[in-house]
Amino acid sequence: MKDIGFKKEIATGSYLDHFNGFQEKKLTIEVRYDEITGVSTRILPYRVRPIKKPDLDFYLEKSPESLCPFCPGLFEKTTPDFMPNITKEGKFRRGEACLFPNAFPYDQNNNVAILSSRHFIGMDQLTADTMRDGFAVCRDYFHRVAELNLGYKYCSINWNYMPPAGGGLIHPHLQTIAGHKPTNFMQRLLTSAQNYAAATDGENLWRNLIALEKNAKERFIASTGTISWLTSFAPKGMAGEIDFIFKEKTSFFDLTETNFNELLTGLSRVFSYLHANDFISFNMTLYATMTNNRNFCVQGKIVPRFVVNPLGTSDLNYFEKLHNEIICPTVPEELCRELQPYFMGS
Repeated sequence: MKDIGFKKEIATGSYLDHFNGFQEKKLTIEVRYDEITGVSTRILPYRVRPIKKPDLDFYLEKSPESLCPFCPGLFEKTTPDFMPNITKEGKFRRGEACLFPNAFPYDQNNNVAILSSRHFIGMDQLTADTMRDGFAVCRDYFHRVAELNLGYKYCSINWNYMPPAGGGLIHPHLQTIAGHKPTNFMQRLLTSAQNYAAATDGENLWRNLIALEKNAKERFIASTGTISWLTSFAPKGMAGEIDFIFKEKTSFFDLTETNFNELLTGLSRVFSYLHANDFISFNMTLYATMTNNRNFCVQGKIVPRFVVNPLGTSDLNYFEKLHNEIICPTVPEELCRELQPYFMGS
């Protein structure tokens, strides 16, 4: 089996510690590089993970239900409709969930899906049932554009939950993107998978990654059937990263109702862990092709987000933004062990 491409370097620094009579103190700096994703991460466990549960009332007071464009009082007046050729109803609806065009889009085909009419849903209340209709309207939209034969090849379901993760509104909502070209990061995943197949006479990168991680017993959280859950070797966030990979699912349209139920149940377990550890925010993306690609598996990532008190400082700084390197005080292997009890019985 070809090397997956996980690289690690250990360096040692030192300084005179003012907390200990200016005695020499040595620190280990571990730099990890993931050739699959192109992510470089500095694992710095000596930096205390600065998690203190933020005051939810602070955010709720700044975004009251009476002013929320996604709440029933304003929704029909303040959200756009699709062109009639997409849907004559104007919006895609399932129960209280609704998908509609993004009034301030990031992409040509960028839509918003609210989970329900509820203005705020706490992370501990993000159950499979709570999320089901919201993800279902995203599926309905992707199936509709496939029916229209618009030639879209790539899609994603994305989530900025709460302001520390870039959520512009408290009201929980997903965003979808469908297009002819993948985003830069998804292109990296596709290229890595293609290059791996070319170097191994057609072997699947994701199948081998899952097998290696499962055998290593360091970052493999659990298998829930179709989905493998693991922590990333080189995470994209300070609080680590949880990855999920659909084995043998090579297109969004391979995913069944059962597969989505499995996904939502797994997500709810991750969110239960985050809630128990005082997080109130995360980013999530599900990446998929819209035509079968035997080298790629439908997959996604969850990155917990937080602000650093007392100033409310962002968990991203110049290293992430301007050097493309992540500072991470969370050891991925420890995060894996902490998450495993939440998947017991899978």
